[in-house]
Amino acid sequence: MRAARFLVAGAVALSAAGASLVGATSANATAGPCASEEACLFFNSNYQGATFSDGRGNSQTPENYGDPNWYTFSNGNGAGYYVKNNAASVWNYDMNYSLTIYFNSNNMGPSQYIKRGTGANLNTQLKNNNASQCYDFFNVCP
Repeated sequence: MRAARFLVAGAVALSAAGASLVGATSANATAGPCASEEACLFFNSNYQGATFSDGRGNSQTPENYGDPNWYTFSNGNGAGYYVKNNAASVWNYDMNYSLTIYFNSNNMGPSQYIKRGTGANLNTQLKNNNASQCYDFFNVCP
């Protein structure tokens, strides 16, 4: 009888420890190679290669990849290259706002719309021709 209680108590303790580990892991998890609630641009198609993660840019304040920021990719094939005119795919990890990628700086020119929580290979106009991004949280991006 005493052994059975010990085994039950041990099982309950292990179960509780496992539940707390699962909770801790999911609470701290990020969305792939980039942070959640950000756009993740990839150097290669199909979400491969070096990455750049950015959660800025909107209809009032465009986020330009070039001057004055000159962002670069990191971690993988393409690391060190400028983000401007070098992205091939993008995943929008933001679950609240959609994202638009633009050919020109200041949210101008041909664009591609990326719904929240989705991704895409950049279209033929934008692949390796990307200059800015816009989240639609103030107004719909131009």
